[in-house]
Amino acid sequence: MQLAKRNIRSSGRNSGSIEITLPVELAVLEGVPCQVGLRDGLLPEIVLQPDLCDIVPVFETLWDRLGLGLENVGAIGDFAEADYALGLFPEAKWAVRPSLAYADGLLIRRSCEVELDVGSRALEAFARLVESMMAVAGGRLGLSDGLAVLFGNQVAYLLSGGAITARDAFMGGFASHAIASPFAAGGSRAKLLSAAPWRDAQPELARLYDQFATWDDEPESLAKTREHWYRARRFEARVAMTRT
Repeated sequence: MQLAKRNIRSSGRNSGSIEITLPVELAVLEGVPCQVGLRDGLLPEIVLQPDLCDIVPVFETLWDRLGLGLENVGAIGDFAEADYALGLFPEAKWAVRPSLAYADGLLIRRSCEVELDVGSRALEAFARLVESMMAVAGGRLGLSDGLAVLFGNQVAYLLSGGAITARDAFMGGFASHAIASPFAAGGSRAKLLSAAPWRDAQPELARLYDQFATWDDEPESLAKTREHWYRARRFEARVAMTRT
């Protein structure tokens, strides 16, 4: 990934130091220690390798919170990095596996280190991680691949208060009031790695999972319910147009 081109410059006359301004996309790495390496040869490369080992505990903690929230459904086991495609930045589209981004973990960790309200960027990062992790958790609990992905998206959409878009408009509208978002409730937002909101959401998460499990067992029921929902939506739209 080529981000930008920058010039190396002196940080001060006679200082012996040089500096380079990194692209704004890498601002998330502020404060992260980096190993500096040189790949010498015909086209020399200077490599910055960030030390992101301390972000894995953030993923593990969030996974434990998911396990707490799904306690009434079943056990989801331990966090396994092999279940995901890991990278520095979020992937726009999933490939074979759900993705996790170290940048999202950094934003969440920093949001938990301050006593301020959760910012929108941290909430979006939280939603992306929950979406991927819940997809894996749903698969471990028995959902088919397609519905596990939708289940993960739906939980992330609801818990984050719509910080990410619902992948399926029907799912977003059908269960829009299933779970109140404890993480995006104005000035009283909970910290993103708090256990209490997940414990409080256990009954709603169990009901939501049961609904997805029913759709998994009865795909014709899902197709019929989706058809009725879209039909009602079109009818409401036509009524609204006649009133204007």
